[in-house]
Formats: sequence, C-alpha cells, structure tokens
Amino acid sequence: MEQIVRIQYVNTKLQIGLVNWRQAWLLSVNPAIQLTTEVYKGKLVFRVPGTSQRISYQRIKEGLIKKQIIIQLVPLPF
Repeated sequence: MEQIVRIQYVNTKLQIGLVNWRQAWLLSVNPAIQLTTEVYKGKLVFRVPGTSQRISYQRIKEGLIKKQIIIQLVPLPF
C-alpha cells in the first residue's frame, strides 16, 4: 500500500515543503526526504537527517507560497 503525502505550502528558495507546522519535506532531492522536527534554544527548527544543519521555521515561513504537491512514497518490498 502506497502512502500519499500532500504538501500544502512550498518555499521555492529553500526547496522545502510544509504539510503542517510540524512536518516538513526537503524537495531538492529525489525522492523527497522528511525533515526531523526539533526545538533548539526555544525555537522550532527542522534538520536534515544525518546532518547538523538546522533550518528555522521562521526562515522557511518567510518565503512560503500556497501550492499543492503530492508525494507518493513507495513501500518497502518485504
């Protein structure tokens, strides 16, 4: 069974899409990667798994446009 993710808002400069304020996806890679949500120094940040680079919610929110993108996640073969 495939999982479908509907992205509601996109920051075209950072290539990040938001489903809601807690769930963000990095769209610049194929397939898209879900970002880890964390709180750093009292602020909401998103982090690419496996790296230490943090992107704040405020920075993402500055360039958001309303645009729907659908991502279909392929299930594992087993």
